[in-house]
Amino acid sequence: MRSIRTIRTNGRNVDAWVEVSAPNPRAALQHELDHALTAFARYRTRKALEASEVFSKHSREVDRVLRGFEWDFTSTVSPRAKQGGAIRAVAWNVERGKRFRPLLHTLEHHPTLREADLLLLSELDIGMGRSDNRNVPRELAEGLGYHYVFANFHLVLCSGDYGEQACVTPNASGMHGIACLSRFPIRRFAALGLPEYRDKFEVLEKRLGTKRALFCEVDLPDGPVTVVCLHLDPFCGPAHRAMQARAIATELARFGGERVLIGGDFNTHTYNLAGPAGLAFDVFHKLARFGFAGTVREYLTPERLFEREVFSAFKAAGIEFEGFTDPACGTINYDLSDPEVVGKSLDEVPKPVLRWLHRKLEPWNGCVPLRFDWFGGRNLQAVRCETVRKPRHEGVHVSDHDPVVVDFLPVSKP
Repeated sequence: MRSIRTIRTNGRNVDAWVEVSAPNPRAALQHELDHALTAFARYRTRKALEASEVFSKHSREVDRVLRGFEWDFTSTVSPRAKQGGAIRAVAWNVERGKRFRPLLHTLEHHPTLREADLLLLSELDIGMGRSDNRNVPRELAEGLGYHYVFANFHLVLCSGDYGEQACVTPNASGMHGIACLSRFPIRRFAALGLPEYRDKFEVLEKRLGTKRALFCEVDLPDGPVTVVCLHLDPFCGPAHRAMQARAIATELARFGGERVLIGGDFNTHTYNLAGPAGLAFDVFHKLARFGFAGTVREYLTPERLFEREVFSAFKAAGIEFEGFTDPACGTINYDLSDPEVVGKSLDEVPKPVLRWLHRKLEPWNGCVPLRFDWFGGRNLQAVRCETVRKPRHEGVHVSDHDPVVVDFLPVSKP
């Protein structure tokens, strides 16, 4: 059974809530929009696209795919026995799954990650040339023996962002989203469409759709836990991310569940990337208040000041973060020796500013850690947390993010 509720945000309709219960054991998310997506990409503005005949012809199918799911609950894998009954969860932005074989090998063999009962994975491609047109969530789940649900975010109309524009392999289906993989049964699931600050149709990685938070009811041995997988918007300011967090917290009450685990890429970089003016204000404000070294220190504690509204929104819903995420480590590095980082930076800042930044970051060897990725919980006891630093396989970095790990006891509040 499926229920859909649509809301209107910032003058545009957003498919805010799509819930599925008692699903079939498996369902693939497929479409035949290939030629239409090529035609869509030729339009320079969304207004022109939506006025076109080709969009009118395919709009229903576009809507279906953008609020679609894929899942498979036929795995016969047994959850790993844990000393003391702790459940291990891993949240990881896997950078599209572009390095699929190193990613799968790492999840299979890394001594910490291979013990995961739950994987909350963001940035997963289905049919994108940059990731060899793989169905990344399905192939990961099959390779690891997990149940999975994938919630689609976007139909991507190009090869990708700055570092992916050179990809010459055409997209097969151009889908991108988020997934929950579980050794335990998944009973029902839903997705909440999140309003985005900047229209992604008119940016470098041209696409239709919106990010969504994925809610799953997972059946643990002593009862259900609600798992929320999310990926907040990077191309906005903290106030907009806080609005997205409040929307998630509100719909968490709708989905239900006494015990909650929430995790993913919160994009808590502390800046307003909606445009040059907001970014410049943030930079000068930080430097005036904290100096350069103090500004760098703030990147590891975004919840303390600059992104505290995001965490306040979740805390109002009873979510606690202390003990769920390692406070000593960043989860992504701003590394000016990486050409892709430099290229993305030049989209936001002028070259003279980037040269100045290069000089200022010399004491840090041009590489600064930031904390983007988090776990939090309600009516759960975190017994251990860790950030797995820079997983590599055969000399290759698996992702630009580091995975975060939490072991928790599914104990209800007295």
